[in-house]
Amino acid sequence: MNLGEKIFKLRKEKGLSQENLAEQLGTTRQAISKWENNQGFPETEKILQLSNIFEVSTDFLLKDEKSEKNANEKGYYVSREMAKGYIANEKRMSRYIGIGFMFWALAGIPYVMFSTSTISRYLGIAICGVIGIISIVLAIFSEQPQYKVLKQEPFLFDYDYLKELTNEYAMNKKKYVAVAIPCITLFVVGFIILVLTANKNSIWIWSEYHSFVFWGFAIGLFGFVYSLSVMEAYELLVYNEKYSTSFFFKIKQKIKEKINDL
Repeated sequence: MNLGEKIFKLRKEKGLSQENLAEQLGTTRQAISKWENNQGFPETEKILQLSNIFEVSTDFLLKDEKSEKNANEKGYYVSREMAKGYIANEKRMSRYIGIGFMFWALAGIPYVMFSTSTISRYLGIAICGVIGIISIVLAIFSEQPQYKVLKQEPFLFDYDYLKELTNEYAMNKKKYVAVAIPCITLFVVGFIILVLTANKNSIWIWSEYHSFVFWGFAIGLFGFVYSLSVMEAYELLVYNEKYSTSFFFKIKQKIKEKINDL
């Protein structure tokens, strides 16, 4: 991409009209139009302002990508703002999904706690089930449509930000792995205990003490779902080249192209 194409693409991603961008730069809409059509070139001061507005380096704006190794590579440019917004959105969705699964697991507590009261037992199970469903629905509706393209197109990144994002991923990976390991342990141990004691002929049949097992199982499930989902969001960005060159991604792209041609 040349400078004009970059300005056009970045402006669209920011949701700015030519008039809006011109106002922020203290210039005219006609000047923006000329830059985007490569009929003019912004002054150094304007380049610096564009860098701040679009949150990219001046090197990215000025460097002719035709001279780079991946000159013929096509992709959707992902700005710093969009990448951060996507990760924040995935964290929110993962939290809702994790809470949903957690409450479904917690439905076992009223089952063992109210063994003598059928109404209380099934009312408690129903409440946990409904909260879980509401949380999953919130996760579905919290997905922002502007981020769907990130799962449909290969990316182009500002090189400096990609390095920063890779370092951020490496730091967060250690933290989430530290969370995931004990959570997986809780989940697996809880699941094994529940399975082995579900039989009425077992030595330790289900009782009110199993509520602690269900708590451990639920917390482990939440931590596992949340940490795995957040790490997957980071990996989609950091390892996009591997993701976008996979067989299944190419198949999806071919199908999408066929649909667009209809």
